[in-house]
Amino acid sequence: MKEKECPKCHNSQIEKGMIRSGNAVVQMFSYNNARSLSSPISSYYCSNCGYVLGLYVENPGNIEK
Repeated sequence: MKEKECPKCHNSQIEKGMIRSGNAVVQMFSYNNARSLSSPISSYYCSNCGYVLGLYVENPGNIEK
């Protein structure tokens, strides 16, 4: 991740987190094949104001093109 500072509050405490829905981690699937392999989606957020800086697919190679 390139960002070292929150663009909203300028705090330098950027943390990595996982997005969950109910009891499961949110997964990314291929748009063309929803039954293919998937990968968890993680995010980076500011621990001061909660601003989400970005969402990232953990293992993009798992997802079929």
